[in-house]
Amino acid sequence: MKVPGDQFIQWRADLFELCRLQRLTAFVLAVRAAFSLITLFSLFMLFANAFWVEIAAARDNRDGRDPEAVEWLERISKASRDLLYTGVFVHQTLDNSSTSRVTHMLDRQGVEHEKIEALDGPLREIIRRNEEMFCYQPDLKTVRLDRRATGRFFPSLITGNPKAVAENYRVKMGPVERIAGYDCQWIFLEPKDEMRYAQKLCAEMGTGLLLRARTYNDRNQMLEQFMFTQLDVSGSVAKLSLKSRYEQSPGWQRDYSVKSQTADTDTGWIVKNLPAGFKKVMEMVRSLTGQTQPISHLVFSDGLSHVSVFAEPSAVSGKVTASGASDDAPTTFAIRTVADYQVTVMGEVPLATVQLIADGVSRRGRQ
Repeated sequence: MKVPGDQFIQWRADLFELCRLQRLTAFVLAVRAAFSLITLFSLFMLFANAFWVEIAAARDNRDGRDPEAVEWLERISKASRDLLYTGVFVHQTLDNSSTSRVTHMLDRQGVEHEKIEALDGPLREIIRRNEEMFCYQPDLKTVRLDRRATGRFFPSLITGNPKAVAENYRVKMGPVERIAGYDCQWIFLEPKDEMRYAQKLCAEMGTGLLLRARTYNDRNQMLEQFMFTQLDVSGSVAKLSLKSRYEQSPGWQRDYSVKSQTADTDTGWIVKNLPAGFKKVMEMVRSLTGQTQPISHLVFSDGLSHVSVFAEPSAVSGKVTASGASDDAPTTFAIRTVADYQVTVMGEVPLATVQLIADGVSRRGRQ
């Protein structure tokens, strides 16, 4: 038989146990409630993210940008810089074609090395180290120093930010084709305005290296094509093969027509009202043989198409205005007089583009 003191002790123990169970129950309920809130919040964020992804995808589709296709542009751009490759490619225009061999590597210091050899026509070699180029002309025994931005070189055709390029084209996925023994993914770039040509790019499925590129006008006529006929991406390229065979030849002259091969020079010329997407990528001064005055040279690009602007003292009095297109290539030109200078604009763009750019050329501080 328990005494009242024992009953009190037991009652207090039962009360403590009841309070502990109540606290435990409350804690469990609180945890369950918090877990439910977290779950609801997670579900909300999941649906919200999905919603915004759909919105972004819809916006990209409305702007003509297929995210997968833009990723392919990034792969193409990266592959042409990072990969070690050698191959033979054909360059075709409406009436002409030429064959060249290209060898490319990126060394451990992050320097690009490239050699391009003409396989038909006059002997020519181009040796490139990053943006600096050495153009060997054996018939003249002359090596000319120049800069990469002055030309368009396959397969490194995408020279700007791929996402910025996609701002001015409707980028879409195309079919898969077999080229030079490799599976190749087509990417179609339709211009959003009349200031650039349509482009079709085909990249190797495994590496992203550009295997074929085509340029079309607004009538869907092919103006230009680059295409590999032989390609080796196995990595078996010796650095010695990237040197010119004429590098140690005696009696060669160096043409320093470009005053600075690595840095821009302020020429005093500007271009107003550039077409959408075009930005200045180079500005320099050239000193040409037979010319008493230097020539200013500016290059503008949308990351895929390039336009050069040349300004030189005019040898003709009065205003000169002319424009036209090359007979066998996508190159167009426009010529006009600005004060006492003749301005020539040319590039692989529609005629309306060079005319618009030519109209916007002026000396800084003058109209």
